[in-house]
Amino acid sequence: MIQLTLCVTSLVEENPTIDEVVHLPAGITYWQTGRFGLYHHNPPLFKLVAALPVLAMGGVDVPYDHPSWTNDPQNKAVFAHEFQKLNAREYLEIFSRARLVMPLFAVLGGLAIFGWSRALYGTGAGFLSLILWVFCPNILAHARLITSDVPSASLAVCSTFLFWRYLRKPTWGRAIVAGLFLGLSELTKFSLILFYGFWPLLALLYWMFGSREHLRAIRLGRMIAHAFALVSVSILVINAGYGFEGVGTALGRLEFISQSLTRPVVPGDMRPSSPDPLLDRVYQHRVNRFRGTWLGQLPIPVPTHYLLGFDDQKFEAEGVPARYFNPDAPEHQVMGYPVYLDGELRDKSWWYYYLLTLVYKVPEGTWLLFGASMLVLFASVRKRESGIDEVAVLAFPAILIFVMSVFTNINLGLRYVLPSFPFLFVSMGKLVPWASGVQGLVPRRLAFGLLGSGLLATVAATGSIAPHYLSYFNWVSGGPSRGSEHLIDSNLDWGQDLVGLQRWLRKHAPGEVVGLAYFGQINPNLFLFRPGEGFSWFLPPPRLDSMSPEELPPRYRGKLEGYTFQPGLYAVSASLLQGLKWRVYENELPRWFPRSAEWHAFSYFKDLEPIDQVGNSILIYRVSPEQARELSQLWAR
Repeated sequence: MIQLTLCVTSLVEENPTIDEVVHLPAGITYWQTGRFGLYHHNPPLFKLVAALPVLAMGGVDVPYDHPSWTNDPQNKAVFAHEFQKLNAREYLEIFSRARLVMPLFAVLGGLAIFGWSRALYGTGAGFLSLILWVFCPNILAHARLITSDVPSASLAVCSTFLFWRYLRKPTWGRAIVAGLFLGLSELTKFSLILFYGFWPLLALLYWMFGSREHLRAIRLGRMIAHAFALVSVSILVINAGYGFEGVGTALGRLEFISQSLTRPVVPGDMRPSSPDPLLDRVYQHRVNRFRGTWLGQLPIPVPTHYLLGFDDQKFEAEGVPARYFNPDAPEHQVMGYPVYLDGELRDKSWWYYYLLTLVYKVPEGTWLLFGASMLVLFASVRKRESGIDEVAVLAFPAILIFVMSVFTNINLGLRYVLPSFPFLFVSMGKLVPWASGVQGLVPRRLAFGLLGSGLLATVAATGSIAPHYLSYFNWVSGGPSRGSEHLIDSNLDWGQDLVGLQRWLRKHAPGEVVGLAYFGQINPNLFLFRPGEGFSWFLPPPRLDSMSPEELPPRYRGKLEGYTFQPGLYAVSASLLQGLKWRVYENELPRWFPRSAEWHAFSYFKDLEPIDQVGNSILIYRVSPEQARELSQLWAR
């Protein structure tokens, strides 16, 4: 109830984030059309769940007649903006209703965390692990969003806990239940496909070291039969989650784009063209590696969009070879998402990115308890079976963080390793029996004082940032107000504070025109359709080389030299302030879709001192006449 309350009181304070804007309309189309192609980038379970209260509400307009839906490939971003425009008046309320069901995934995860920690270390340990989950600011940040991150974390720990129970006592019933939840896990995040490799290794450990020698042969035969049933049930659940769309399609018919599922094009390969410039380049260089082989004739046992979505994720994780656009580029040079760390922007990832995000965004109290749990883990003498239990809890977080750090080119946020959190919280439960077993009254009190201090510090950290959990940074890293010095995007500024800015303007600058450079996917003109909520704004001048002439807003065309900045109020999102390239809006209707801005379009505001911040993600500036003259000269140069 505490976690639900914290999530609900937060979600009504912030607007939909960048990914949510696309996820919810996609989920609505899944229910209404039975087609899963729109934004198949993530599996559909959380989108289907979020869409249910919206469909029950009724009265929502969906742009099925727009080219973004009817064309091939479908354009998810344009479709989402058309959905936004059609439903502008009730748009925020639509998302609030959809978001209300999302924290239920966190509740499920909390129950699994409590159950597993209690089974391993006792009831007190279960409560310790549960409190860490309930008050983790990073969990609260994503538990209220229509995204895959907390659903995948919750179902990952729930399904692995059920599989662990099966390994402790193998029965047909437990195998079937574990398979059911494995399938549900795979319907939340593609990275959880790791379970199909991790679980067999775990089963092998329990078979080798967790059972009596004369029972091994019997258990091995039974476990193989159980494994077949478990995997079959999980695939059946995946197919049902996609409405069985495309199951049985020949593998060679699919158009893959990732390096893993394609081979270089050779003379004679028939390649399609695409209106999408990136896809068109990829099609001319790569082709489905199974096409023309006997494997290509085999029917796939899973939905087409499950494979195509996985392929999309692999494509992003690997990066785009630079030679697709520049034949002279080095063979191994890749281009990926623009990424940012500690003041540096680039399009290639850092292997240590996720380690640093953990350092910056995990509360000090949680770090204290994690460090203590690791000391207890390596210092304690335990039985062989309990050692395997520790592997069951800690191996997946280590594998996930390692894979995301070394084998992907995606450095977009802590959320990509969020499924590791519940396992680590379960592991920290061992501190309770350790503290109880400390010899001597004073040392025991010190041990429990350590636990209490860690929990109190974590709860206090969460309370200090409420309700803006997404922008949490710990005190050691400089706190939320300095978070953009280290990380941006979904770590801090995911477009969630546009409604907060609207409230700030109404309170502090009613009727004043504001220059707004907003990092998000909600057109600020949305408020014009909501009685009494509109405000006057314009896009500040972008740096000249950051926008092409056709993308430059009309108000700046023909003024390539000598533009005069106007003094007054300006608001700039932290991600754009640090120079991230993205889409930006301008206030000239009827255009609704944003324009593209390249690197450092608005980073010149970094030379000014903000007068305030909204949710730690939008910085407010009051530009004086003297500063306006200096900016005019800078812009001209």
